[in-house]
Amino acid sequence: MNFEELHKALLDWAKDRNLLDADPHIQFSKIVEELGETSAAYNKHHHDDLLDSVGDLLVTISIFCHQLGIDPVDCLSMAYEEIADRTGKTINGSFVKDTDLHG
Repeated sequence: MNFEELHKALLDWAKDRNLLDADPHIQFSKIVEELGETSAAYNKHHHDDLLDSVGDLLVTISIFCHQLGIDPVDCLSMAYEEIADRTGKTINGSFVKDTDLHG
């Protein structure tokens, strides 16, 4: 399945479990929980757990977006448009914007 098909299947799954109209605060807490699990898997070099955790993050973020009426693809598009022409340089593996380099 492509991303759009997976996203639709996920929303159908969430609807069947009454998650789509649930409190977004609870879903946000799930995002934070999954982020912690992702961090643990990454730090322990547990590749399979990392794949599972990143997938769980995508699931929780997708449900959260739906609860708030936000299209996650629109969010990604906006973020990309903002960074597409950004200049700067990578320092110690982290990209630093020119505006942050030159104040």
